[in-house]
Amino acid sequence: MKLFKIEKLSLKSWLKFILIAVSVAGTVVLLGTIILQFSPESLYIQTATEPSPNPSPEVQVVPHAPATPVTETSSELSQKLQESPAPNSPTQAEHSPPLLPRLPEAARQIGILNPKSQNSEMDKEEQKFVGSETAYGHFLYPQGHMNRMVIISSYGARQYQRFEYLHPEAAKALMNMIYTARDEGVWLVPVSGFRTVEAQEELFEAQIQRRGSTEAAAKVSAPPGYSEHHTGFAIDLTDGNFPKKDITIDFENTKAFQWLTRHAQKFGFELSFPPNNSQGVSYEPWHWRYIGSPEAAAAFAQAR
Repeated sequence: MKLFKIEKLSLKSWLKFILIAVSVAGTVVLLGTIILQFSPESLYIQTATEPSPNPSPEVQVVPHAPATPVTETSSELSQKLQESPAPNSPTQAEHSPPLLPRLPEAARQIGILNPKSQNSEMDKEEQKFVGSETAYGHFLYPQGHMNRMVIISSYGARQYQRFEYLHPEAAKALMNMIYTARDEGVWLVPVSGFRTVEAQEELFEAQIQRRGSTEAAAKVSAPPGYSEHHTGFAIDLTDGNFPKKDITIDFENTKAFQWLTRHAQKFGFELSFPPNNSQGVSYEPWHWRYIGSPEAAAAFAQAR
């Protein structure tokens, strides 16, 4: 008995057999090449203990004169937004350093699930002491304790990336608000939260240089020690769909701002500086403060 009837195979059948064999062999070679490319030996994974190859400061001031008037946090943040290169820009580093090594030291020591306990009575006493003092319409605010703040977001990319913090009470309310807005098709992006007196001093000095006097600078930025951001209860918000409108008056024309005007109060937030406010500070549609807890409400009692 003949097991193979080779003589009965036509030329067409032989060609089909050869094509199938070549295809299978090519597939095997291609898969082998891909596996080798992604082998553990060929990958570089930086561990958390390795130093960051390109550390960036928490606050970076980029010299720029914004076209739209901005306030309080604002001019330097607006500069960064407008001058930051696009993600694929050749002026940026090719690879972004891993997240963990770039976290500020304080961020490595705190956790959102276990912040240090609050002392609202002490905070209220501090606020009573300083609440009646003003500078160019801005109220004096004691700086919150960094070890109480929790990370709420990162903002920017690569060398422009920074991490934003808030008081845990404000952070929880903000997250609820962001997720609710997202379910309704609105993209709220936190841009600036807790800020130290030193950081505010840099921003305010830049405004003085730009506008020519302390009085003029105070119209659009709080002097150091007088910013609501010191409390950890204030947040600057933007619309993720319109980054060019971040920290500008034009933010009021976004879907995010329109949503905030209708719903922010339900989550304990209110606009700090509406048009023609009693403090005489320029209109800031992006600047919101949390007043949804006794401690937060006490912090802003003089301003409301």
